[in-house]
Amino acid sequence: MEIIVSVLICVSLIWLIGRRVPWNAKLMTLVVTLAVVVLIVWLDRSGNWPDAFRR
Repeated sequence: MEIIVSVLICVSLIWLIGRRVPWNAKLMTLVVTLAVVVLIVWLDRSGNWPDAFRR
């Protein structure tokens, strides 16, 4: 699980740096990315994450 989240964060940061998007779009993308990461971690910690995605 940690590998998937790390890879998604790295890919999104590389995309943001390479695209030269405006600041408001960068901030919105970062907010959405952080929300998705927090949601995934919360689901995993609460036991609601599907067993198929666990090691």
